[in-house]
Amino acid sequence: MKRPSEKDLYSILGVDPYSSQEDIHNAYKARARIIHPDRFDKLRQPQDWSKANEMLAELNEAYSILRNASSRAEYDQIRSRKQQHQSAPPPPRPEPKSQPQPAFEHGEITPGQASYVNLPKNIQAKLLKRQENKGVDQFQVKLSSIEWNYVYIAIMLCWFWYLFSDANGTKWSEDTIFFYCIITLAVGYFISKNAVKIIKWQKATLKPYFYVTPIYFIKTDYDFVSFHPIWSLKDVVVTHNYKYGAYRNSDIVLKFVGHNEFLSLSSKDQVNTMFNRIKTYEGRLNTAYANGTYEYFRIHDDFLRLSRSKFPQNYLLAKRLRVFIFSLSIVLCCIGFFIAIARNYDQYRKRLIYNSSPSTYTSLPSKQVTKFTVPEQPLPYSGIVRNYTTSEKIAPLEIDAAIGNHYLVRLADAFTNAPVLDVFVCSGTKVNIDVPLGTFEIRYACGDSWYGYEHLFGPDTSYSKAEKKFKFEIIGNQVSGFTITLYEVVDGNLQTSTIRPDEF
Repeated sequence: MKRPSEKDLYSILGVDPYSSQEDIHNAYKARARIIHPDRFDKLRQPQDWSKANEMLAELNEAYSILRNASSRAEYDQIRSRKQQHQSAPPPPRPEPKSQPQPAFEHGEITPGQASYVNLPKNIQAKLLKRQENKGVDQFQVKLSSIEWNYVYIAIMLCWFWYLFSDANGTKWSEDTIFFYCIITLAVGYFISKNAVKIIKWQKATLKPYFYVTPIYFIKTDYDFVSFHPIWSLKDVVVTHNYKYGAYRNSDIVLKFVGHNEFLSLSSKDQVNTMFNRIKTYEGRLNTAYANGTYEYFRIHDDFLRLSRSKFPQNYLLAKRLRVFIFSLSIVLCCIGFFIAIARNYDQYRKRLIYNSSPSTYTSLPSKQVTKFTVPEQPLPYSGIVRNYTTSEKIAPLEIDAAIGNHYLVRLADAFTNAPVLDVFVCSGTKVNIDVPLGTFEIRYACGDSWYGYEHLFGPDTSYSKAEKKFKFEIIGNQVSGFTITLYEVVDGNLQTSTIRPDEF
């Protein structure tokens, strides 16, 4: 065995003579993890186990000298004198053209990123073959798909079906328009996110996959390729997820030097398969490295002699595509929203002209909106009642109004349609009144500005009625009553319909 002074200790650690102590320490840890004998089965892999012991002993010897400043300085002096006394080596014999250069020399098998379109044709062919998973030595994980993205877009588009359906109802208030605008923008954002993924998937040659190969961990993401050598893996964290006691999936964190990769596998068998494959590839890689088997690297190195790049050239183009799709989606959604607003106003104007009273509105030339001339009046206080009957009022009625509009609620006899009483309910308030016994219809008019009991809320008045009839009666020694909310509630059972002003 050679003495330490006769060996190139820096080459054993894979560092240059000018490396810092920290670089030497990190290189030792990385090499020790790769060539450790515990990675081999002593009974099934005796040669690999024995070779790993020899390499680890040599590595420990080199590190024990270079880790200490004084012993390193002494070694550097011996090494320098030896290099000075050595005669010039004879010129090397030319190697056959078919003989590949050592692919594992320092700096060649390193992490990197690349754009698929900028890769050489032979590397493109290798990656496509891996994606098809036909006759290649690898472990493959599919990272995503686009089936659900189509479903999400279809669900988001249902918002516009609701928007145009609601446009045929009452006139939208400013609060309603603002609320609908926020929802429309959110819908446009989520549509654009899903559309970007679908378009990227359709345009990309390489779909999102993760591979464990004989030399690299490779990730393809819509024609972007990133890769890390197996020996750059520092640690692995596995988390098995359970829900209600049943296994769901496993989350894996692969910790490389300066980068972490996250995977989700659907079964424990996949996890075991992946780790067995990594262990097998590490064993082969160490053996090829120790024996100088250059052919192994030439065959299995997918990125042989490829220049490393941190920023693929078409990254900016992909970013511009995302911005364009996002902008287009927002613009189209806004156009749909403004069309719905125009439709709502048009329906409101048609109802206004159809229901207008000649004493209040005057005809104007074609395509001009009628002008309302009655002055606005102060709002009545919430809970004021106008009675049309002298019947005793003993049945309780509670009315809860939404924020945004004011309401004039009318009780009318269900059989004669004669009005019984009116009660004014201000926006966002709740009133409690007593009403006579009997069966009644509940009708209401709503709006923003008050013009008196003759014109109610003016041209903006919306008229509706409840579909069910309300029966106030004495049951035993109790009087039945009702609570009405003039806004939508979950599991509500009060259906309303629009009526004409003369039906109010």
